[in-house]
Amino acid sequence: MIIVGERINATRKKIGEALIKKDEKFFLKEAKKQIEAGSDFLDLNAGTGIGHETENLMWLINLVQAAYPDVHLALDSSNTNVLAECLPLVKNKPVMLNSVNAEEKKLKEFLPLVKNFPDIYIVALTMDDSGIPSSFEKRIEIACTLYEQLINSGVKKENIFYDALVQPVGTDIDAFNTYLKALRGIKERLPATRSICGLSNVSFGLPKRSLINKYAFAIAMHEGLDAVIIDPVDPGIIEARCIAGVLTGKDQFCMNYISHFREGKI
Repeated sequence: MIIVGERINATRKKIGEALIKKDEKFFLKEAKKQIEAGSDFLDLNAGTGIGHETENLMWLINLVQAAYPDVHLALDSSNTNVLAECLPLVKNKPVMLNSVNAEEKKLKEFLPLVKNFPDIYIVALTMDDSGIPSSFEKRIEIACTLYEQLINSGVKKENIFYDALVQPVGTDIDAFNTYLKALRGIKERLPATRSICGLSNVSFGLPKRSLINKYAFAIAMHEGLDAVIIDPVDPGIIEARCIAGVLTGKDQFCMNYISHFREGKI
């Protein structure tokens, strides 16, 4: 299970303010917390909404990888030009791009970029110009469309991480079931690819969000989820990963669970 730490996201008020101030101490502390909690990748989002995204993302990349050269980075931007300028700065490979989708304009801009970076990991969202489909069947169809386009552009099958798009159960009680059906369907149709999701969306607007996230994570792992974009500092998430690994037979001899217990992480 790949953990992508989501905390350094400039759409969050506190993060955006710190980015404008170029508060090095703040961001190094955020990075350290997530790495120590078990993040394999750190998601870096510099979209403050007031411009300078390329400059800010470059600053974050250089700051984080100078302090923590072994951590992998996920560059989070909807702007292909930003990604194109920032990708060459990342030293530790592979790097993850978050994200592309099947919107015609977006895809047309994105595909030439990936031809120059064949080993990148790509988060592929199952949405198109009509938005997020309400049906799981349509999400599977979009995944297949993206697959053909990405493979033809030189992307390796195992480097495609499909996000079947978790939505809040507070506004649609069937939202998580729809997501799980799409997850299963994509894995059946495209077994060589991998799966990822922004899991914390499931609990948006509800109390005790951490509790909901923990159980949703365990269920999604049971259904074959390969990676998750989430706040790893929440101890419940690490617990869920360890216990689900034991119960699904992925943690041989329960060694990962035992190790985390001895380290006080459970």
